[in-house]
Amino acid sequence: MEHPFVLGTAGHIDHGKTALVKALSGIDCDRLEEEKRRGITIELGFAPLVLASGRTVSIIDVPGHERFIRQMAAGASGMDAAMLVVAASEGVMPQTREHLDILNLLGVRSGLVVLTKKDLVDGETLEIAMAEVADLISGSCLAGAKLIPVSALSGEGIPEVLTEIERIIDTVPPRKGFGAFFLPVDRAFSKEGFGSVVTGTVSRGSVAEGEEVQVMPSGALARVRSLQTHGTKVGGIRPGQRVAINLSGLSGEPPERGDSVCAKGAFLSTDCIGAWLQVLPAAGGAASGVSHWQRVRLHVGTVDVVARISLLKPGEEGDRRNQPPGSSGPVQILPESKIAVAAGQHFVIRLYSPLITIGGGRILLPNARPAGNRAERQEKARLLAACAEDFRPSSFLAALVHDRGLLDSAGLFALSQMDRAGFTESVALLAGQATIHRIVEFGKSRAFIAAAAFDAVAGAVRAILKKFHADNPELSGLEPDKLYSALEAVKGGSDVSQADFKSLITIMEEKGIIAGIELQGRSLCRAVDFNHAPDDRFTALADRVRRAIDGAGFNLLTVPDLEAGLKLAPAELKRALSFLREREDLRIIEGGLLFSRTVRRNLIDRLAGMSGDITVASLRDAIGVSRKYTMPMLEFLDSQGITRREGDRRILQKDG
Repeated sequence: MEHPFVLGTAGHIDHGKTALVKALSGIDCDRLEEEKRRGITIELGFAPLVLASGRTVSIIDVPGHERFIRQMAAGASGMDAAMLVVAASEGVMPQTREHLDILNLLGVRSGLVVLTKKDLVDGETLEIAMAEVADLISGSCLAGAKLIPVSALSGEGIPEVLTEIERIIDTVPPRKGFGAFFLPVDRAFSKEGFGSVVTGTVSRGSVAEGEEVQVMPSGALARVRSLQTHGTKVGGIRPGQRVAINLSGLSGEPPERGDSVCAKGAFLSTDCIGAWLQVLPAAGGAASGVSHWQRVRLHVGTVDVVARISLLKPGEEGDRRNQPPGSSGPVQILPESKIAVAAGQHFVIRLYSPLITIGGGRILLPNARPAGNRAERQEKARLLAACAEDFRPSSFLAALVHDRGLLDSAGLFALSQMDRAGFTESVALLAGQATIHRIVEFGKSRAFIAAAAFDAVAGAVRAILKKFHADNPELSGLEPDKLYSALEAVKGGSDVSQADFKSLITIMEEKGIIAGIELQGRSLCRAVDFNHAPDDRFTALADRVRRAIDGAGFNLLTVPDLEAGLKLAPAELKRALSFLREREDLRIIEGGLLFSRTVRRNLIDRLAGMSGDITVASLRDAIGVSRKYTMPMLEFLDSQGITRREGDRRILQKDG
């Protein structure tokens, strides 16, 4: 019975990890010729372990040499529990400590300690080694773990190890997490007659034979041709299982270690990651802490990449651009090449040179928006602190909204790393907890905006309306489309689409932030405290302009004509024309011609009284003006449905 559980080794080189795995499982994980020749483990090794209970679990054997820490970190990222291996003949060594640090940072929370080579030491030496190890693991992820002396050669202690492994499996809860299928690739190769094969530990989600998947970060598509666990073909897999996937129809380059095989369309490559970083104590290698913009090696899943660390919140003491040893805090990690990571993954960072482990933590926002100014850094710091405290699926979606400011349903799903069913359930919870998460839901397609972003948009809208009323006290309000254009100009390009903005306007009206009115069939926005009362002087000016337009009859005027005839300043005339247009007293038609309500009414009356066909020529003769005016007036009436064009003639549809 295959059981989804991964047990990994850890410990210094030549302390007997591979020999222990062989004693437990019967399998030699050193498969490479160079490994056998040199007598050291270089690459990750894998073996099934059949237990007395009938369960089969996976063992990952990691290299112990300091030069192969990246392989060790890749293997440890998939462990449910660890066997820290210490040779009783040598005791605690440098990589014993570093491997334990990595287990702590990668979130391993259970395991045991095996003291190997018991047959090479006397009782007193063994007791000293056990005391040293007990002191080492105190306060670590293996605190309280059972210490078992063994001899891989004689088999002494091996039954006790197997019994303890069974106990650990019974006490470690199944893997939790949310999201679509995600498999960090730890080995990739081509097999004649089969094509590309990848292996790894399923981090989350599931996949079945025949499904389409995506190789990230390249985005290459492929189909699952077949699946195997421990050499046995299976139809589907689930989190915690070691698996080999045969990919067919690969659309790009062959996958390699560090890539991920993911559910199609569920993951995006990233070059900015929001995370919570724990810096190791000075004794653990981080003598000077982590500095802002420090170049490090990032190990996450099976990825090993150079990255920069951007500190979002300064340490409580000392240099504000340094996170001191033993402290934790929010950071953004910026890989120098794009990678694919999953929300909730643990990571390790090491000095770029020399290669020493200095910290690690948990990924909270895989596709974060980089912080710019100081205010943004502080806001991102608060957001990541809240994520670290509450990392449920609905809370994660809320964090995505806060990071981006505004997301519609499609954009939120693209960043969610969830399957459709999980997303639908989580977004429903998010909507029900909108007030708690400080977000606002709006729109027919269920979009969300962070409360802070909504307040910023609302504040900008209020400021625009205030200025508009100050400049145009005679106008009743501003049309939503013009208000949106003004918002884009103020913000230098708004993140809010025009359709979304109209939904937000409705919410602002409901909340009493702005007022909305209907005038002549048009919606207008105005400040809630605006008192619309044009003064007598302006009313007289507008009446004068209207009379001039009406007086010209069918010889329609233009703005320059009015400026010249009435001797008005352009600004004054513009205000008067806007006032008349708002009340439907005036339309500006093709050619910039001013077409008043009175002239329009007179034209329709003429059309109604005409006998014979209504054409441009017949109307021109009937009203005594040139084609220059006749054609634009008829085309305007066509656009309003007052007339209908059939060939060269018009038919009067309604009286307007």
